[in-house]
Formats: sequence, structure tokens, C-alpha cells
Amino acid sequence: MKIHHVGYLAKSIDKTEKKFFELGYEVEQATKYDEIRDIKIEFLKNGDYRVELIEPMGENSPMYPLLKRFKNTPYHFCYEVEDMDKAVKELESKHYTVIHEPTIAPCIDGKKVAFLNNISMGIIELVEF
Repeated sequence: MKIHHVGYLAKSIDKTEKKFFELGYEVEQATKYDEIRDIKIEFLKNGDYRVELIEPMGENSPMYPLLKRFKNTPYHFCYEVEDMDKAVKELESKHYTVIHEPTIAPCIDGKKVAFLNNISMGIIELVEF
């Protein structure tokens, strides 16, 4: 599987992006609001590396508890897959647990995404291309 991006929790996208700019990143996709997850998302790129900045908009966001616990931090890798159902089943057979069923991601051009967790790996995201 090819890495699509690294998900990075941010208390404030505006403040965090400035630090990424200092490291040579540029905006690939301006900030958008994801009403499904109650978060703002912005994609930054530096060469072949893409970072997704994620800012929970309030305590009702499923990302808020992670931000509260870990503060600003990378927290998942996202991998591109051709067939979401097949990829999920394969990972479940390798002891990954689905923590967010496949659903549309408004900020990734409406692509289907799913989140899984493995005790030895942590959280990963799949995006169907």
C-alpha cells in the first residue's frame, strides 16, 4: 500500500501550518470543513510528503479526545487502496479492528475512507482511489 498522507492533530491549523511552512511545506489544499467529523482539514505538501492537518471544532468531534490526550501530534498514516472492502477484510484478518466504518470524506474529494486500529501499529486510515 502506498502512503497518501500523515494525519497530524492540531489545536489550531493557523498556528501549526506556520511551523510546517518553516520546514518547507506548502498548502496543497486549503482548509475545508468536514461536517461529518466536525473538523477542519488542510493538506500540506513538501516534495513527495503530504501532511493532513486536522483541527477538531469542539468537544463533539470524534478527534477531540485524541487532541485533548496527545496535544499537537501525528496520529495516523493513511494508505491508498483500490478496493476498500477487500483491504478492510484483509487487515481484519491481520488483527486490525475497524474503528470507523468506510464513509465519504468530503475533504478528500468525496473518496471513501475507513479507520482501523491495531495494538502494535496504532491507528491507520485507508482511502479508496
